[in-house]
Amino acid sequence: MSSIQIRPSTPADLPAWVDLQNAASPDDPTTLAKQEFRDRNRKPGLPFGRLVAEQEGAVVGAANYFQPEWLDGNDSLFVGVVVRPDTRGQNVGRALYVAVMAEIQPHRPAKLSTWVREDRPAALHFASSRGFIEMAREQYAELDLARLDVEQREGSFARARADGYELKTFAEVMTQIGADAAWQKYYDLDCDADRDVPLPPGETMAVPTLERYRERAEGNPEFDASLWFVADKGGELAALSQLYRSAVPGRFDTGFTGVARAHRGHRLAWALKYTALEEAQKRGATTVRTSNDETNMPMRNINTGLGFVPIPAYLIMSLTLES
Repeated sequence: MSSIQIRPSTPADLPAWVDLQNAASPDDPTTLAKQEFRDRNRKPGLPFGRLVAEQEGAVVGAANYFQPEWLDGNDSLFVGVVVRPDTRGQNVGRALYVAVMAEIQPHRPAKLSTWVREDRPAALHFASSRGFIEMAREQYAELDLARLDVEQREGSFARARADGYELKTFAEVMTQIGADAAWQKYYDLDCDADRDVPLPPGETMAVPTLERYRERAEGNPEFDASLWFVADKGGELAALSQLYRSAVPGRFDTGFTGVARAHRGHRLAWALKYTALEEAQKRGATTVRTSNDETNMPMRNINTGLGFVPIPAYLIMSLTLES
């Protein structure tokens, strides 16, 4: 067995990073365009670093750390370690973890967090043996569109129409009132609906500026305004549901679904979910994947009612560091 060399990552390593991620999680692949966007669009000033492990000139593992832009505060970092499946058992992950822990010391974080899928016992053991404990659970679910449960469909659309709501795509809203006005309305809606999204204990949401919010959305290679759906009542955007084309052929993934506090109780989430799922069918999808915090029972109940079936969850595990 040849030795493992760990070094800082360079932009030239990004294709190997994508291949590594996809080898480790073939059912949830990423793309080079998506990762290039993330690297290019990182908020200046926030801690970020990536290391790679090489064996005979090939990248066999990587580690990274970053401060999430979407969480408030500056004392928490997310870390990750991934190793190519055919290289596991050679202490590559252990060496990467030691190296990344040394890298983060100048940032003096009070807490580290990571994501681990619940059906990966070796990864769970790796994290828990280093002191990480489960703090939250993101439950994933998948829908075979051939099994979409339409029992609630007609009632949901009828209720929304009767209460004065019109279902549109965000692309249609932008055409009707202009991009700037549409983004302002969408941003206001999202900020209101986001206030009730569950977060891990001790965390609070960081609210971006409108400019930053729009920059992150429009620059994303996965963004398609015709796959963002809204409920409009007299020019006020009341609810939203997002859909994205997956890197998995035949699959779409959901983004955020939310309803403004003043407009709840009108079956808008149901109606928008049906709208999105039926659009996915029209575009050739056979499955749709979604996720929700385990404690978000209202949305989980909607997904269950639509026919989504649970698949392995991702655990958010955290480690409190000594000051």
